[in-house]
Amino acid sequence: MPALTDIDVSIPLVIVTGASSGIGAEIAVDLASDRTVVAIGRDEKRLADVASRAADGAIVPVVLDLADPTAIEAALAGLPRVDAVVHAAALLPHTTTETATVSLWREMLDVNVVAPAELTRVLLPRLRDARGTVVFIGSGASRRAAAGHVVYGATKHALQALADALRQEVEPDGVRVSTVAPGPTATSGALAAEGLTRDEDGRRILPATVARSVRHVIDAPADTQITEVWVRPRAELR
Repeated sequence: MPALTDIDVSIPLVIVTGASSGIGAEIAVDLASDRTVVAIGRDEKRLADVASRAADGAIVPVVLDLADPTAIEAALAGLPRVDAVVHAAALLPHTTTETATVSLWREMLDVNVVAPAELTRVLLPRLRDARGTVVFIGSGASRRAAAGHVVYGATKHALQALADALRQEVEPDGVRVSTVAPGPTATSGALAAEGLTRDEDGRRILPATVARSVRHVIDAPADTQITEVWVRPRAELR
């Protein structure tokens, strides 16, 4: 795998967080077909497995714990360019107001909100140079909170606010900002949060489907930005 400083600057470069599994992994593989993808995750082996699904060197794994914001800038200092960043990393355990602890609130806010904000801040100079695109992976919970998902819903509401404010801040620089908000998706993490090991009724979105929506946003013509994409299952879960 090439080092960050050795990446071919003639090819558009996208950073994808949460790329070791689920939606993030599918986004990384999809975009690697015509871009270089810097795939960020915490699990080195899983990142290597994701990278093996693309052409040699198309996915550059970077092991990074986004819960440590002080490590973000140092880890990405060697990047020669950034054309887009996709914030797919998130924690999503079931919680209620009664059962959620202070430490869990802080952990989920750090990963789901603070890390995307800090990563975006670090990358803004390069994104401005490229007139690039920032994509936040939201959720149905970005607009509608649900019982049993109090912390997750609160963090996704905050992420939506970050996206909406950032869009106004960077509009003069030509940087595009979008939220892609999938409904129930058949990832191992989301299924585990429901106590499931598989999509038993087949009514959840495939992670690869969400990846196609992210590509649609990033590939939008230069004269437009697709600010929000709401990706729902064909049959709504109740």
